[in-house]
Amino acid sequence: MGPLRLTPLSLPQQMAALRVDWPEGETRLTKTGLTWTGELSPSPLSRAYLTRVSYPSPQHLPITRVLHPSLRALAEERVIPHLYCQQTGTLCLFTPTLHEWTPRQRLSRTILPWAHLWLFYFEDWLATDHWQGGGTDHPTPRTIASRQAPFLRSLR
Repeated sequence: MGPLRLTPLSLPQQMAALRVDWPEGETRLTKTGLTWTGELSPSPLSRAYLTRVSYPSPQHLPITRVLHPSLRALAEERVIPHLYCQQTGTLCLFTPTLHEWTPRQRLSRTILPWAHLWLFYFEDWLATDHWQGGGTDHPTPRTIASRQAPFLRSLR
């Protein structure tokens, strides 16, 4: 096991890890932050989901959305469990207030695998109407909706 990382990974470090671990996606670093866009398919029998992870900076939380197909259309107007926002389709992959993810962790080894697993449970939910992926019920956190993470500001 490696040494404990005390500082957040920079956007270029995150980008390098994404390119190594998920080379099939497109990784971009711009003035507005880092994005990874690519297809995730949770099982060999699954459809492909065009997914984007947006990460403005280590002081913000990563935002993960499925761009295509429409999750809402697949759900046929049912309320989809474990989304931060039904309208935007922001996936609930972790609980920010519990610090389950921190900017010290690689997006490529946390957020993308978690999104992959979320999609597996989503497909199971589509078929059974039961969410087997665990988690807790939650209101839409302002920190996700506004892309602000006040509890991370101390990590600058």
